Amino acid sequence: MRGLLHDDSTTFEGRHFTLTDARNEPRPVQAAVPIWVGGGGERRTLRIAAMHADGWNLPFVAAETFAHKRAVLHEHCAAVGRDPSEIRCAVNVGIARDEDDLAAQFGNIREFVRPGVVIGTGAALADRVREYVAAGADQVNFAVRAPFDVGVLEQAAAALGLG
Repeated sequence: MRGLLHDDSTTFEGRHFTLTDARNEPRPVQAAVPIWVGGGGERRTLRIAAMHADGWNLPFVAAETFAHKRAVLHEHCAAVGRDPSEIRCAVNVGIARDEDDLAAQFGNIREFVRPGVVIGTGAALADRVREYVAAGADQVNFAVRAPFDVGVLEQAAAALGLG
């Protein structure tokens, strides 16, 4: 992937496919397109992230779970000889005003995603963002689903000193 994103042509021979002087056109506008790996599988996904990713993302987990998965990522980095600070760590966090909003956004999966959804506004959102940052998140993405309230995002930004 890195070769296709950054080089004029790429030759690669792997177990499942081969490329010979492959070109990716049109080329990306960015000089360096980061490669992100998403997921929290401790044996395979986090090892792949340690080996190849510029960024790693985990959705809808509690801050404690994020911290644990990040520690596992760092263990894999040590095993492959990579500095973990080279990998940007991000978490997707849902936002719901209240239980009714949680149900409207997530329906039958609301209990599954609940650990990674902030229920509340303003200061509650800011406090949860700070928990993820303390757990090692370089980036916290608000994963909003329709119907969403822009006012809730504005309150979060204001509470974080961003708005």
